[in-house]
Amino acid sequence: MNKIRCVAVDDEPLALALLADNINKVPYLELVATCEDALETLEVINRETVDLLFMDIQMPGLTGTQFLKSLTQRPQVIFVTAYEQYALEGFNLNVLDYLLKPVPMARFLQATEKAREFFSRTKLR
Repeated sequence: MNKIRCVAVDDEPLALALLADNINKVPYLELVATCEDALETLEVINRETVDLLFMDIQMPGLTGTQFLKSLTQRPQVIFVTAYEQYALEGFNLNVLDYLLKPVPMARFLQATEKAREFFSRTKLR
């Protein structure tokens, strides 16, 4: 299987750097880009092949959930947020997983394994 092409999205520079670092540690993930907001993310997914977004929810402008609702074709998503209250909405948006910050590496790996299983089942790769 090819690597899962990922984009990390978070408006907090430290959180974005940690997320990018975690993605880079997982051999079957490939970090395509890091983005600080939804509009920057839209530019990337229109330009690149992106399989998976690791996306914060609370961001200026469009929130992560508003952004997903606006897309007709979208990559798979793992929300990475400090807020528990959006979990139901994430579930309704059919995201692969919902990670609460700060994310322990073991929990991050659990989410990436779920993504890897999804992509191997759907044979999109």
